[in-house]
Amino acid sequence: MIHDIRLKKQRGVLLLEALIGILLFSIGILAVVALQGSAIKAVTQAKFRSDASFLADEIIGQIWANRTNAATYVYPVGSPPAAVAAWVNQVQQSLPNAATYPPTVTVAPTVYGGPPAYTAYQVTVTISWQLPDEFNAVPKPAAHKLTFSTVIPCC
Repeated sequence: MIHDIRLKKQRGVLLLEALIGILLFSIGILAVVALQGSAIKAVTQAKFRSDASFLADEIIGQIWANRTNAATYVYPVGSPPAAVAAWVNQVQQSLPNAATYPPTVTVAPTVYGGPPAYTAYQVTVTISWQLPDEFNAVPKPAAHKLTFSTVIPCC
């Protein structure tokens, strides 16, 4: 009789342990899925930063190669000049929402006293973009921005 009373008290314990095990396993799987989502977002952001860096290097390289005509690369806003039109189009195609935040290129001549005295161009390239989920968020966060600045000696 004593043996039967102990068995009755133990009924359902295995089922309860199984349910707790399934609960813990489910929480673990959800954590792994959340971590995967965060990793994908970080990799996506890194890719766009890398693309923006490549694009900035590209226009700076073009200005360096054609430094006698550096002033033709100035693009503050509006319609891009012929020297940067293809590059602006490439920026807008490569980065999300870059058309909303157009890139800018400034070229400022600077005279260095030396010795020897020489003229150089201070070139600053700014590229901005925003991921689609950030663009549609309320409130909208600030756009991602990459700014490169370099000095190119003149002729």
